Amino acid sequence: MEDTLTMHRRQFLGGTAGVGLTLGFSLGGSLAPLASQAAGTPQPVNSWLTVGTDNSISLTVGASDMGQGSLQGLAQVIAEDLMVDFNRVTLVQGQATLATPAPIGSAIVTAGSSVTRNNYWRLRDAAAIAREMLVQAAMNLSGDANRGNFAVAGGVITQLSSGRRIPYGDVAAAAAKLPVPASAPLVPEHALQVIGKTFARQDIPSKVDGSARYGIDVRLPGMVFAAVRHGPSFGATLAAAPAAPAGALAVVPLSVAAGTGRGSEITGARNAVAVVASTTWDAMRLARSLSTKWTLPANAAALNNAQFLADAQALAVGGTPFVAGGANPPGTLYTVELSAADAQAAFDRADTVKRLNVSYTLPYLSHACMEVLNCTVDYVPGVRCEVWAPTQVARSALSLIVTLTGLRADQVKLNTTLLGGGLGRKAELDFIAQAVQVGLAVQRPVQLVWPREEDFGRDQYRPMAVVKASAGLDANGHVTAWLYRNVSPSILGQRGATLGPRGDSQATECSSGIPYTFGSRKVEWVSHPSPIPVGFWRSVGASINLFAVESLVDELALAAGQDPLQFRRANLSDPRWLAVLEAAAALAGWGTPLPAGRARGIAVGSAFNSIVATVVEVSGSSASSFRVTKVAVALDCYLTVNPGNVEAQLVGGVVHGLNAALYGQQTFSNGTAQRRNFNKSRMLRLQEMPSVAVTLMPRPAVADRAVPIGGVGELGVPTVAPALANAVARLAGGSRVRTLPFFPNATMGGL
Repeated sequence: MEDTLTMHRRQFLGGTAGVGLTLGFSLGGSLAPLASQAAGTPQPVNSWLTVGTDNSISLTVGASDMGQGSLQGLAQVIAEDLMVDFNRVTLVQGQATLATPAPIGSAIVTAGSSVTRNNYWRLRDAAAIAREMLVQAAMNLSGDANRGNFAVAGGVITQLSSGRRIPYGDVAAAAAKLPVPASAPLVPEHALQVIGKTFARQDIPSKVDGSARYGIDVRLPGMVFAAVRHGPSFGATLAAAPAAPAGALAVVPLSVAAGTGRGSEITGARNAVAVVASTTWDAMRLARSLSTKWTLPANAAALNNAQFLADAQALAVGGTPFVAGGANPPGTLYTVELSAADAQAAFDRADTVKRLNVSYTLPYLSHACMEVLNCTVDYVPGVRCEVWAPTQVARSALSLIVTLTGLRADQVKLNTTLLGGGLGRKAELDFIAQAVQVGLAVQRPVQLVWPREEDFGRDQYRPMAVVKASAGLDANGHVTAWLYRNVSPSILGQRGATLGPRGDSQATECSSGIPYTFGSRKVEWVSHPSPIPVGFWRSVGASINLFAVESLVDELALAAGQDPLQFRRANLSDPRWLAVLEAAAALAGWGTPLPAGRARGIAVGSAFNSIVATVVEVSGSSASSFRVTKVAVALDCYLTVNPGNVEAQLVGGVVHGLNAALYGQQTFSNGTAQRRNFNKSRMLRLQEMPSVAVTLMPRPAVADRAVPIGGVGELGVPTVAPALANAVARLAGGSRVRTLPFFPNATMGGL
């Protein structure tokens, strides 16, 4: 059900008493300046900039706060062209809505490192337009029609001839009655005061002192608590509803809601139960001890790592070619990139003096967010349903809640809370659908929490992958042939997408279009048939493909007898890639002598419109005995809003990437995840943390709107694993680890 509001992009939306000037505009779509949109074309409005008569300034926006700091970046962008102190800009969490266009600010999907890069120019335009409307109102008030007689600073408009100072609040209501201009001049690049500067994060104090409210912190009068327990394996279904144990308020069978089914979790299947009790601990304790009968899937025995690997290895040399309009089930071979020259023929030619045939293997990975999945529901039958959820996709969640409850959209309210980590897992809706089902059953406020074992054991994992790669060198060390095949489950396919001839973009990113000057190339992807649910994980396919690509490039450098940095220099054609590569190398001191027992590795790649290079330095004696001591990261995201926050995101990404490369994996036996808590999911300890240095490529002197702005939040991750593998190979005298993680049997000890 959708409501409709007649509204146009940039159309002024209100000047109600006490509010002042409110400007509605759209964020979250394709990157294009506001002024390029036809003024009469209806567009979705999902964000509101308000200048109050009390001089307050607020931006209502639907992006979720996962701790990445992008909301503060939006405040800095607004402050620049509105010409105010950015601390005056209050970010208001927009309510999710199904109205089109949205009347009160709606949710933006928070994923793909997109919040800043997709919205930068729109925010600047909106702030500049609001500023000029306020100035026009001041001109009207002063009776002075000469714009050159007015200057703006700190949210105050000054008439230069008289010295009269007019705060924004004094003219906000009058500005609300003016027509909205199609465009307004932005602050020139050389005069930026806020954008490109490092400011302390405003959200940190509340997260340190505990006053920040996450989803799991929600408390309502009379609330009860529920804990989920899934079947013993993926695809298992409830054979019979169990009786409520002593101390439980209810036991609620849970079904897979439409739109949330992934892999073996089929829509409509009863795959879990929730135990409701008076406290979270009681609910978890009772759920753990619940006597429940399950029907296991017929293929449960085949859902194990050995089978997944065997299937991938077979498809690495097999697969059925994609057929346009065909069914193209798992096992289909997609051609991602194909040069005019035949790569296989080039590989087989007599002048190919060195040939490499290698395979790289990566495991399933859990998200392991610090805040487990949770959702709070307050349902009153036939009257209303209010939900509190740490979600990255509030609009989709609202739509699901409306469907499940059967209520009208105006009877449902979704509150997006802070997220204690998202990483793509909280872009899924399974936990919200379960909470709503419990709320419908108990008809009182209830908070559903996934125990940590369920969080690990029923994740939607980063896909496993096997990459088979071949490459050839001629006598001069030039790469004459590059053949690359990734075999991995399809994230988009599990979500019902019809894949085109190039397959799943989430699986193939960073495997094609790479600006290495190879003579010929063929890049393929084969969809793996595993029904284990897979999903978006920080840097997604980049974390798989850059490990394989940049490991192979290093192996080619060794085969050619060249320094890995020099080999990349000689084979890269893109000047921005080269600049980032050189910056990382310089930051790490590449080429300077190292003492015995130390080595460096380097990797470079591009994802989310950004280019990143990483150098990892290790110390030790072998591929099984080493320590990461230093990491250097260089990033080109074209435009940087808050450099300090970008650096923090990259450092965090390095930690995430190291954890995954060194220890991260999820394994399966008979469809059951084997690593169900942090005790078997090793993480870096504080004393093991390497020093991390970051350098950011400078902003251009004049920014070009046509150049895509890059993302940041995911970029610290994907080049860590290959740089680490390359460093360890040099440390170990050429002994190379091609299967991640490095230490598959590591645990957290007695944790």
